[in-house]
Amino acid sequence: MDFSTIAKLRKYLSIKHSLPGRIRIKFSLGIMKDKEALALAQSPPEMPDAVTETNLNLFSRTLLIEYDAEQVPPHLLEELITTDDDDRAAAIVKELHEILFG
Repeated sequence: MDFSTIAKLRKYLSIKHSLPGRIRIKFSLGIMKDKEALALAQSPPEMPDAVTETNLNLFSRTLLIEYDAEQVPPHLLEELITTDDDDRAAAIVKELHEILFG
């Protein structure tokens, strides 16, 4: 899973809790009925080095992402999850990629 995967899955995601450097994402049960979404969610982690830890809790249906808030702007990560606009989500993924990889 990477930022583009998060963008593709965002209709199933909501922010449960967020602090700079730490975000807990809740996912809906609908993800289990969508074969494409389920395949994306089960893809191996490919997060950038700025993401220091991820923890998936299937029981609570949450994903905890810990990241370096100096490298990943918290407002962009939050907007990536909450935007309803596909073009904006793609732009955020591109912006995050440029910030992290130059």
